[in-house]
Amino acid sequence: MGSRIDSSADSTVASAPEPLGAGAVAAPNHPTRVRLALIGLDRSGQFHAEALSLRPEFEVVAACEPNGTALRLPGVRASERPVYSRLEDLLGRADVDTVLIAGPIEERAEFARRALEAGKHVAIDPPPCTDAGQMRELCAAAGRAGRRLSVLPTRRCGTEFRVAFSIVQSEQLGPLNSARLLSWAKAVPEADPSSRRSAQQATDTLAIFTYQYVDQMLQLIRARPRSVFGRILPRATSGAASAAFTISVGFEPGVDALVDVNLESGAVLQTGWLLGGAHGGYSSGRIYLREASGEISDAPVSQSDLPPIDVYGELLAAERGQPELSSSASDAEAVIRVIDAARQSSQTGRIISLEPPVRAEGSLRRGAT
Repeated sequence: MGSRIDSSADSTVASAPEPLGAGAVAAPNHPTRVRLALIGLDRSGQFHAEALSLRPEFEVVAACEPNGTALRLPGVRASERPVYSRLEDLLGRADVDTVLIAGPIEERAEFARRALEAGKHVAIDPPPCTDAGQMRELCAAAGRAGRRLSVLPTRRCGTEFRVAFSIVQSEQLGPLNSARLLSWAKAVPEADPSSRRSAQQATDTLAIFTYQYVDQMLQLIRARPRSVFGRILPRATSGAASAAFTISVGFEPGVDALVDVNLESGAVLQTGWLLGGAHGGYSSGRIYLREASGEISDAPVSQSDLPPIDVYGELLAAERGQPELSSSASDAEAVIRVIDAARQSSQTGRIISLEPPVRAEGSLRRGAT
């Protein structure tokens, strides 16, 4: 068995793992269970640990918390599932097929690169890194290693988005001309006051929302983004963190989209996706269509035709070699390029042109919508 942390000791460092015994067998191409390790045991990592423990298709064999803030996986004795403080100890385990990376956003790219170089498949919580250059480097590292690199499709699995996506796919609205989403909240959840990362955690919270909604935007509008205008607002309590992010994107031919996320708006407003097309519109679960008479009819959109899907089911499909990967690395690069342009626009006050073209390739399984 691999070495483990002594739960009675103060140190969080685990010794190097022992190699698998002579009778051990390498993971097959289509394993019954995916042998997974977690990197980063922040709030997101703890959530994944608990959720995966309820899924018989996965076995979480170990974890790593490089910042030394967690001694064990939630609800698991340290003697059963070791938590390492050195990444190389975790990556040296032969019984780890895939690593799932959470933790601080600014550290995810480095963790992913090292995992790929160690021969592990990698799945990353969104956003996977801080800029498009890092994402390109990760794609190159995955190619060199011959390993899978994916980003968890967290918000794509939500019913609200999947209904909007199904409306677009049905072409009932005709060619889209606009898409809007507003997500306003009263305040950013308070970060751990004892953590020196409190400002960074607040910024990460906004970055997560921004990434996921821009990802949805690029999935709804399957066209080339041509221009981006962005605006960032600082938090009232700390200029070092951001409270609001507005991104307006012009697509060709003639489609515009806007995402407005504000975590300190003082009011709560969640519009979901508002869609406008040549033949009608969609809002809050209802579709509005222009009749031949010129009148507008409206009707609720049924959700009964949407089969249940979830993040871990999509991850499992990728792990078992199914070709319809939910959220590919190229998707992630496209999203981050738009966000990078929005940051540049916010700094300069100018509209930023996107050249060369950003492509949002690979996507939801069409049969799942």
